[in-house]
Amino acid sequence: MLRRMLVLLGETPASSTARTHAFRLAKAADVALAGLAGVDLAAIEAPMPGRAGGTAFKVRLEEQLKRQATDIRERLHETFAQECERHAVPFEWLSFEGDPLAALYLATESCDLVITGHDTGFEGNIREQLAHALAKLLITTPRPVIVCGDEPGPGDGVLIAYDGSVASMRAVQMFVLLGLGEGRRLYLTSVDAEQELAARRVVGAAAYLRVHGYDVETIPIATRASPAEVIAIEVASRKIGTLVMGAYGHRGVREFLFGSTTQALAEAPPCALFLYH
Repeated sequence: MLRRMLVLLGETPASSTARTHAFRLAKAADVALAGLAGVDLAAIEAPMPGRAGGTAFKVRLEEQLKRQATDIRERLHETFAQECERHAVPFEWLSFEGDPLAALYLATESCDLVITGHDTGFEGNIREQLAHALAKLLITTPRPVIVCGDEPGPGDGVLIAYDGSVASMRAVQMFVLLGLGEGRRLYLTSVDAEQELAARRVVGAAAYLRVHGYDVETIPIATRASPAEVIAIEVASRKIGTLVMGAYGHRGVREFLFGSTTQALAEAPPCALFLYH
């Protein structure tokens, strides 16, 4: 059961969408929020290629980025407090200056769920489509993460993209145990080149969901098209608000977590993306 959520704060459109999503969940289930913002000193103070006058330039650049990150943190504190008060949601303000991964790990220990924009970071105005901190966060924390795009999803339905992997099994179980699907229309899909395999994959997951009282519609899809593109089309056509997936892969930090389908969707989420590793 959901009791406390951690919201990673930023100033991007995706960060705003994440806060809106968090407020909706908090009000529906009487959940408290913790908002985290800070300054990633390691990223700001990263070494630069040597050149004449480079040291002085680096010092000036670091000072500028630190000021930007600190100013952003202060603005986020004020904005988050005002929004929580307006929504009548209990909240706590968390801040750090240093290693974001250590701060995130400590903050998630007392939370059930993390909500963030796909590009939320702590490096001043330095931004990535998929923040490096997010990829590392999914490795180190046992908590699920909801990644939001620049805009909310087209509706309130839930689409579970299921491939039979251990990660996808865990994602479905955690989504159910947190009660995030209650009162919402659930769809379960599997995308594969072979119709028989796609159909077989959804059987067990559908049975699990029905045991927990969910009425779920299964959608096995046989295609050789990109699964990410197929899933995005399903999100739009079925008015999905939350997409549930396992986070997994094979190589490197991001590749270890984000297979090609997961990474494509996480970089530009068509709706709130619930990920669990």
